[in-house]
Amino acid sequence: MQLALSRIIRIQIDGSVFSSHSRPASCGTPRFLPVKTSCLHKPAKKTAQKQTPQSVLAELCLPIYIVLFWSLWVVSTASAAGVHESGHAALQFRLDSANVKMEIVPETYVKGKTPDVSLELTDHMTGDPVLDAEIYILIEKKGGVATGAAHAGHAMPQPSIDTVISDEGLDFGGLPAMTTGIDLGMFKKLHQQQKAGTFTVSYPLPDEGEYSFTIALKSLGERKFAEPLIYGGNIVYHEASNARQYKMLFIVGVILLSGLTGAWILSKRKAMNISTGQKMNILDIPSVKRFLKSAWFQPVFQIPMLAFFIIIIIAGLFDVQMGDRNIATLLMWTVWWAGIIFTFVLFGRIWCMMCPYGALQDWIQRLFSFNKNFPKPIRNVWLSSFLFFGLTWWDSYGGIVNKPALTAYILIGFFAAAVGIAVVFKGRAFCRYVCPIGGLIGIYSMFSPLELRNKCLDVCRQHKVKECIKGTEKSYPCPMFQTPMTLDRNNYCNFCSECIKSCSQDNIVIRFSSFAKDLWLAAKGYMDEAYLAMTLVGITIILTGEMVEPWHRWMDSVSRLIPISALGAASHTSIEKITSLTVLTTGSLIIPSLTLALTALFVRIATRPESPLSFKETFVQFAYMFIPVGLSMHLAHNISHLFKEGPVIVPAIQRTLNEYTGMNLGEPDWSVTPFMGDESIFWLQMLVVIVLNIFSLYAGYRIAVRFYGDKALRAFIPMSALALFFMAINTFILGQPMSPRHTH
Repeated sequence: MQLALSRIIRIQIDGSVFSSHSRPASCGTPRFLPVKTSCLHKPAKKTAQKQTPQSVLAELCLPIYIVLFWSLWVVSTASAAGVHESGHAALQFRLDSANVKMEIVPETYVKGKTPDVSLELTDHMTGDPVLDAEIYILIEKKGGVATGAAHAGHAMPQPSIDTVISDEGLDFGGLPAMTTGIDLGMFKKLHQQQKAGTFTVSYPLPDEGEYSFTIALKSLGERKFAEPLIYGGNIVYHEASNARQYKMLFIVGVILLSGLTGAWILSKRKAMNISTGQKMNILDIPSVKRFLKSAWFQPVFQIPMLAFFIIIIIAGLFDVQMGDRNIATLLMWTVWWAGIIFTFVLFGRIWCMMCPYGALQDWIQRLFSFNKNFPKPIRNVWLSSFLFFGLTWWDSYGGIVNKPALTAYILIGFFAAAVGIAVVFKGRAFCRYVCPIGGLIGIYSMFSPLELRNKCLDVCRQHKVKECIKGTEKSYPCPMFQTPMTLDRNNYCNFCSECIKSCSQDNIVIRFSSFAKDLWLAAKGYMDEAYLAMTLVGITIILTGEMVEPWHRWMDSVSRLIPISALGAASHTSIEKITSLTVLTTGSLIIPSLTLALTALFVRIATRPESPLSFKETFVQFAYMFIPVGLSMHLAHNISHLFKEGPVIVPAIQRTLNEYTGMNLGEPDWSVTPFMGDESIFWLQMLVVIVLNIFSLYAGYRIAVRFYGDKALRAFIPMSALALFFMAINTFILGQPMSPRHTH
């Protein structure tokens, strides 16, 4: 019991003993303050110390993580070679009473090779293979002549429909068939293969491009037709993309780079004579420290990012208003938004350092500002969370991500808000309290291993002039209202380096520590952050659910339980939209927090008498263990977007440069190769979910031990059961087939 209480009162990290102190009113968060420290700036002992596995992993977590991640990508991509990685899925449609799967092998154009056209027929009602059919096919180049024609003088029959057949499948069964006299002399007959229901013919396609095909069906099973039934559509036959080779070169390059990074870190440790098990201060590397203290450290990142966002706005306003063709929506929602989620995991809030919204605030305030304090009642993440959910709700209703102009107007609106707030209030008040992703970034940054802290608290206490708070002639006060002296978590530090420039005592350290340490070591929790953490669990589940095929069926089932007709909605589209928004709202704002509240109540009962925490404190403290749960689903969701839809940015940029610069880069090929196939993406998603949920369970265990002592197990088991429940839901949704209609 005494040992358990001592773990609650004192926590030892990196040779320093910490105790909980309340936070000054001017700071954003309470901190752990060292009582008596062995300061990190003292010379390292040269005597060898035993190196623990934890210290090795903590020191090399970044290069190890990158190597494992990209190695998995190589293995998983190679294992999924049988999947349609090129993006050319088989055409599926219906011929009379038969479902047809049409494939061309090889699926991409190879000069000098005659491909095979294969039709796989199954009965529409039973799904059994069609064992007997007499079927012919004619393929002609669009805008040209028929290929493989046996009689060039014959007139070309026109297909009964002329439309592109997509992955979603088209039902031609109800269309009227052509019953006039048809000359099949130019058609090729498909021959039955050993596999039941499969009919194949070799068909020469002289070059790549778009072709139209016509299928003539003379018999199907026991049914004979007096005149052939005619069906048709379009196919695109292109050369294989080089994207796969480029991808593999990129992967190999990243693996080599990560290996070199690890070797470089080890060499620096040796050069600086860092003892085994001691964490390396990145600022002890002279070149890195000079870079961070230079005047151009932030602008070298901020100016390109500002240009990047201006390009998005211009393209969104003046370019073609098609979400899958305009670089505004593709760069913003498919590349940028999907990509920066991964930076939160590794580097915390570092994006905020280079964000153009933050840059404008800094630049404007150096010219003019009223420098008022932001209103105290909203110095939290409630407003930021409300705006984030509002944008998510709006996108679910109106599809922001598919509307270039709307995307541009939203960016302009937030630029105006950032400028206005910078003129009135001090610091980066917009970033800290208003930015719709600011709260989300802060919450997820608690998982990051990169941290900025003070080297030695005694140095800060004895130094009366706090330059990191006031600024100097060569630096500015912390724009995020943080004090390095009391900093104990990553939520609001954006690594702007102002404190590094201003500290005359050289008492700042930047280092890699353990992943997710902030979740159980931060001095105090807050209700606004706890509620946002649970809301993110719900939002990520619902938004990922919208990507899978069964979603519409699930919404139909839910709609029958809600009296939507009483609201005047009559059409199926309106009913489904209202149902989806209702599910998004309740599934994000109510259900996750309600389940945690019920579990917290159960924990209170299980830990009686004299439960260490009140009901509210139990809810708040354990909410932090669910941050990896929401983060895992957020990463899994965006893995799909980034790796499947990301390559579309290449033809989009090609089209834009052709149209607006006069360059001739050739005709864009929109049938691009995904970075990863569906199977590879699924297993990568599973890895992310499993690893991050392990962190969730470990964080819950550490929180329980910290507050409950010998009752820790009784507190941990209910919370771990809830975490596993959310993990099961996430795994189930990710295991569903992706909807082909999803264009988010």
